[in-house]
Formats: sequence, structure tokens, C-alpha cells
Amino acid sequence: MQNSFGNIGSIGSIQGLEGPKGTSAITGIGGSAVAAPTEEQTRSFGSTLAEAIGTVNESMDGAIKATDALMNGKAESIHEVQIAGAKSEVMMKLTTTITSKLAQATTQLFQMQV
Repeated sequence: MQNSFGNIGSIGSIQGLEGPKGTSAITGIGGSAVAAPTEEQTRSFGSTLAEAIGTVNESMDGAIKATDALMNGKAESIHEVQIAGAKSEVMMKLTTTITSKLAQATTQLFQMQV
């Protein structure tokens, strides 16, 4: 097949949900088989989001512990406390931004006419 991009071959199609030997078979450009997604790639959105929020919570807890250590005179360096606080703040702002965008996208999706 010739076009302005050169010879790219024929575009493949999904050959079914089950491929040879029970594997997922999807053909790509030129009819070559595409590997089935790995366990990590098939992780659900909910579990990915929960893991990310857990990381933010751990960061917040670390910043609180560093601040408590500073208040009790047990902190090794004030710079480490500032870094932990700044890291926690950035992670929280990113989380709230993503959550807001996700809520907007969900609202927009529900308002679509089919």
C-alpha cells in the first residue's frame, strides 16, 4: 500500500479475543502479532489511583513526622524538613489537580449525547 508516508503495509485487525494456545492475539500493521499486555499493563484504573493516593499519604505523613522531629529538637537538618514539606505540597497539588480534571471529564462524559 503506497501513500505519502511510503510503504506501510496493510493495517491489521483484531482476530478475536483468543489467539493460538489461549493467548490474546491482536495483529498489528502488516499482519504481525502484537504481544498480549502484561499484568502491570492490565492493572485497573482504580488500583492505580489508590496506589497514587497512598503514595501522597505517605509523603504527607513523612512531612508531619519531620516537622514533629524539628519541633522536638530531634531533626538532623531543617533543610530536610523543608524538602519533605515542599515535596508533600507539590504531590498534594498534583493530586487535587488530577482529581479536578477527572471530575470535569466525568461530568462532560455524562453530558454527551449519543
